[in-house]
Amino acid sequence: MGLLGQKYPWSKWKKHLALVTDPELAAHLPETVMLEEGSLHDFLRRFPAVYVKPSYGGGGKGIMKLERSGHYVTVKTSTKRFRVPLPAVYPLVRKLAEGKSYIIQQGIDLLSLEERSIDFRTLLLKPDREWQFMGTMGKWGVKEQIVTNHCRGGAAIRFREALEGAKGLSEEELAGLEERLKSLSLRIAEALNKKFPLVAELGLDIGIDADLQLWLIEANTRPQYHLFSEHADETLYKRIDGIIRRIRLPLKKPAPRSG
Repeated sequence: MGLLGQKYPWSKWKKHLALVTDPELAAHLPETVMLEEGSLHDFLRRFPAVYVKPSYGGGGKGIMKLERSGHYVTVKTSTKRFRVPLPAVYPLVRKLAEGKSYIIQQGIDLLSLEERSIDFRTLLLKPDREWQFMGTMGKWGVKEQIVTNHCRGGAAIRFREALEGAKGLSEEELAGLEERLKSLSLRIAEALNKKFPLVAELGLDIGIDADLQLWLIEANTRPQYHLFSEHADETLYKRIDGIIRRIRLPLKKPAPRSG
């Protein structure tokens, strides 16, 4: 792996492996395996909803949501919907995957507001030796869409507005949940740094279920951060932008040793 690959590891599977060995973090990771026919049928048997995702890439591109009903499976993409018999689901998924490497992930029943799913983006930056937790913004998906990404029509929503609307939490409950989110995010950052020491920016997509359990959906190592332009702190976006520009300066290869 070159310097660029160490700074921006793209593989969802490799990032999952870097985290799942930590017992405390493993409790916050949806069950995840590489796509194979046997593993796909196993997941469809055990979980109400299953996501099939490209190992590489972002923006929700290529993601499929699968839901089983008896001997049939509904396969949803960002633009299409198929209902096929169970034996036909793996060939269909492989065709839609177009030969690319994919993972399977346990579906999480996310909090929703007005029948639109919500997950949360926490942003962490490491311009020097210590990680800085920059804040949290919600991503409010479009009704019937399978992902909450902005490029798929999702909208920014502030953390407290989202939780007050979805769960009616008190001020004390909101503060406690926000602290849990921050603590988990920092632990994930430290764990990823052990495997990928050059990683210095993280956009963590974290889902919250009805029981207020936190789930890491995805760890983005070169994240989009436009959501934070709508943060309650009007100075935050400019600070984030400045730090990220520093972090993203071109990597320089070490000079060859002489003698």
